[in-house]
Amino acid sequence: MTMHKKPFVRPLIGTLALLGAVTLATLPAQARDLPAIQEDVFQVANSGAYPPFSYVDTAGNLVGFDVDIAEALADRMGVEVNIQTSPWNGIVAALAGGRFDACICSMSATDERRKAVDFTDPYYRSGLSIWVREETDDVSSIADFEGKRVGSTLGETGNQWATEKAEGRWRNQTFQGLPDMLNALTTGRIDVMVADDIPVYVALNEEDIDIKQVDVGDLPRFPAAIALQKGSPQLKEALNTALAEIRADGTYQQIVDKWIGPGVEFN
Repeated sequence: MTMHKKPFVRPLIGTLALLGAVTLATLPAQARDLPAIQEDVFQVANSGAYPPFSYVDTAGNLVGFDVDIAEALADRMGVEVNIQTSPWNGIVAALAGGRFDACICSMSATDERRKAVDFTDPYYRSGLSIWVREETDDVSSIADFEGKRVGSTLGETGNQWATEKAEGRWRNQTFQGLPDMLNALTTGRIDVMVADDIPVYVALNEEDIDIKQVDVGDLPRFPAAIALQKGSPQLKEALNTALAEIRADGTYQQIVDKWIGPGVEFN
């Protein structure tokens, strides 16, 4: 059996663009379970626009926390892996439609998503956070969003939260990834940013960004897990076993140290 090789990027276009418009009610394709994957290649997707979890570096390589997790899991499972990118707003429909076997993409395992796909055990947890420009002094609660432009990433839990909470009180603007949304906030194209907390913390550690976090009270926290097609129980079991193994032997913490920060307990 050929072991996993260095992943390469094969952007999904055309069909995925169409699938991006499909709802979570998409009729699922027949799932490939572990035996079929062992005879072929483990097809994994992420957005490629969510640093430090997945992004394309200056050399054109797909890199990040989720990429290294996917490689480590493939190694433990003894399979070859191809890691590809897919637009986030259509990634669940594409997975349910059989475009790939799993999304190792920091996906929150929400009840809505569980209607369309299955999930492994969580491999970390994160929560929503609210951010404004450093000079902003009129946002201290959700009520203060009224009349403002609120940004979130299309298809993420933050986008769902902002849409449900708005009730016409503010104008939601959507983005394809965190870098674009950060730029929109710092340049004044939006007034408030709703985003998962960990990626923003990492971005602030890496560069000087003139923004600040605002405590507006309790916000949702979700477990991030690997999404896979329903009907692939052997693959799910193998992924859970591999996750436990990389935690036990220190590989998981090495990946956390590399991409999130040394010594961070990221569980």
